[in-house]
Formats: sequence, structure tokens, C-alpha cells
Amino acid sequence: MYNKIYEKREYIIFQVKGGYIAYNTKKCFKDGHTHLKHFEAAKTAIDLVIKKRIPKSTDEYYLVSLIRLSEDNNYIEKIYELINTRHSKGKKDKYYNVTCKLIKRGL
Repeated sequence: MYNKIYEKREYIIFQVKGGYIAYNTKKCFKDGHTHLKHFEAAKTAIDLVIKKRIPKSTDEYYLVSLIRLSEDNNYIEKIYELINTRHSKGKKDKYYNVTCKLIKRGL
């Protein structure tokens, strides 16, 4: 396998061609690893899982990465609730400033 470049508790990070793999050694590799592009993102994911914190301003891919790394069912359930809430709200409409367009026409 690859050389590990970081280790914290049961979590390790490997550097691969396209970025980094964060892996929970207590889970089988197929279910307990995730691919991330940046080392800091992988390291932060491990810290979030250890502290059982849920980031509010990340995309769904990163949230699924946290699910793959975690073993705590309560933590995983809370992340799924956040994902489902985001899906039910849908995408926001783009903001359109009418007054800005009127000002530009006046010039």
C-alpha cells in the first residue's frame, strides 16, 4: 500500500496521486476510507470525526466523507439529517438586484 504521512488514534492519511486518502483502521478499507484533494481537509475531517462536530458550511461530498470515517451511529445520523434537510430545501434562487440594472441604464 502507500506510505502513511499522518496518524491520529485509529485514523491514518496516505498520499496518493490525486490527493489524499483518510482511513479509519477500525473499519474495513472499502467502507472506512475517503478520498480528499488536500491534506488539511483530510486532517480536519479526522479531527471533526474525533470531536463529533458537524461543519455547517461544507458540501455533501465532505459530509459523506465524515460518515465513512466515523463509527458513531448518533454522529452519522445527525449528518444524514443535515443532508436530508439540505435536499428538502432545494437550491436557492439566484439573487437579482433590480436597482443595479436601473442605475446602469441611466448612465
